[in-house]
Amino acid sequence: MTMPRGTKLAFYLALTSILIIVFASLYPFSGWRDPGIAALSFLSKPLLKHVLPADLLINFSAYIPLGFFVSMAALSRFRHAGAFFISALFCCLLSLSMESIQMYLPARVASGLDWLANSCGGISGALVALRTWRLPIFDIHLAKFRDAWILNGNAGDAGIALIALWLFTQVNPSLPLMGSWVLDEGPLLQRLFSPHHFSPVEAGSITLNLLSFGLVASLMLRPERSKVMPVVLALFLAILIKSAMAGFLLKPDVFFAWANQEAIVGVAIGLFLIFALRNFPPRIRATIAAAAILAQIAFTGLTPDIAPPTSELFLFDWKYGQLITLNGATSFLAKLWPYLALLYLGFIYRRRV
Repeated sequence: MTMPRGTKLAFYLALTSILIIVFASLYPFSGWRDPGIAALSFLSKPLLKHVLPADLLINFSAYIPLGFFVSMAALSRFRHAGAFFISALFCCLLSLSMESIQMYLPARVASGLDWLANSCGGISGALVALRTWRLPIFDIHLAKFRDAWILNGNAGDAGIALIALWLFTQVNPSLPLMGSWVLDEGPLLQRLFSPHHFSPVEAGSITLNLLSFGLVASLMLRPERSKVMPVVLALFLAILIKSAMAGFLLKPDVFFAWANQEAIVGVAIGLFLIFALRNFPPRIRATIAAAAILAQIAFTGLTPDIAPPTSELFLFDWKYGQLITLNGATSFLAKLWPYLALLYLGFIYRRRV
């Protein structure tokens, strides 16, 4: 049986989905205690009378990508029925495990309804994969696009998964797009064009963040491809994601509170540096990206007066349901992303491309 194209990529994206689900399910990872009852006792409890439809939708939707990617990865070794069974079983068992572990977390509530919603989402994702994996958009068009733009092998696949994880963190509109947070009051145009005390420190933070992200993204691209345009597209996609989530939370104007002169200057300098370094050997770009990440990690510790990129804004009032989980998981993964990027950079450096 031949291996479908992109199955390694599906494997990495499945791992990314598992990472997201584990962090979202077990956040805040504190207050562990023995519930005094069996871990699976939640299955015998009556269903909650008052359930937020948004919570059920989030539980259902969270497992759709997992079911899809596990099924796509399993198709490299199993036929349709086997791949579907493995994907469905894996999603059901993972959800059951997460709900059981939540019994030991006082901040979380294990629920049989959540398990059913998660399982149905995973099964739905697996069904979608089986129905679409041979369609031209997956088997031909996306495969051609990947072959034309992205490096072959683990370097390209792991890079895509890393960028996908970064994009997931952008669903939290309380995390600034790039750089530290300094809340400036006033209308957008006034913040951009009115004279004020310019902060080189804030602009430098934004430059470091964009430079490290842009260089990491450039290392998964083929040498002949543009290194700047994909970064611009990723930023634009992140803005769309953040704006949509801000609108969902009924405060779309808050997202643009980060826009100020420091942000414009920081982004401009960051893009210029990415363009200037675009033709440098991959090992040099990897070294510079690692230095920028380490500098940003040190920067957030040395400048306590400026909030780090993973700070949560008080303007978003997330005090109920799965929005607490989403907020905590995205914040934690945003803190974890630089360290995962450092591992990827180490792999690129040793690869000697």
